[in-house]
Amino acid sequence: MTYELRLQRLLDAPPEVVFDTFVDPDAAEELFAPPEMPGFRLVESSIDLQVGGRWTIVQEGPDGERYRLDYVFTEVDRPRRLAASFSMRVEGRTDRSEVVLTFEDRDGRTLLSLVQSGFETEEERDAYLTGAPGFLDALERAVASRRSREQPGSVSPKRRE
Repeated sequence: MTYELRLQRLLDAPPEVVFDTFVDPDAAEELFAPPEMPGFRLVESSIDLQVGGRWTIVQEGPDGERYRLDYVFTEVDRPRRLAASFSMRVEGRTDRSEVVLTFEDRDGRTLLSLVQSGFETEEERDAYLTGAPGFLDALERAVASRRSREQPGSVSPKRRE
C-alpha cells in the first residue's frame, strides 16, 4: 500500500500562463525559495522540458543543508498536463514519488490539480503536505507577477544576471 497527496488550487490566469510560469527558469527562485521558507535559497535550477528530460533543483536551508530535487518528465502536454518521476535527497535518504499536475481551464482561470503518489507511509506523505500549500501560494504570486508584467503598458523588470 502507498499513500498519495492531492491538492487543488484555482488560479486567476489561463492554463498557458500557469503552466509556463511553473516551468519558467526565471520563476524558480520565487517557487523554491519563497517567503514561506525563511532562510532557504535556490542554489541551482536547470530544466529540460521534454519527455525523458530532467529538472534539477538544489535548495540550501537555513542550517546550510542542501536538498536536491530531481524530476524526470514522463509526460509534457502544454498547457494541460505535466507528469514526472520525482526524487528528493534529504537528511541522508532519498524520497521517491510520482507527480502529476493538470491545468484545467475554468472560464479563463486554471484549476491546478496536483497528485503526488507512491509515499510509503502516511508520515512521509504528511511531511510533503506541510510544504505544498506554501508552494502553491508561491506559484499563485509568480503567476500574478507574470500577468502584471504582460499587461499592456506595463514595464518589464530587468533580469538578474
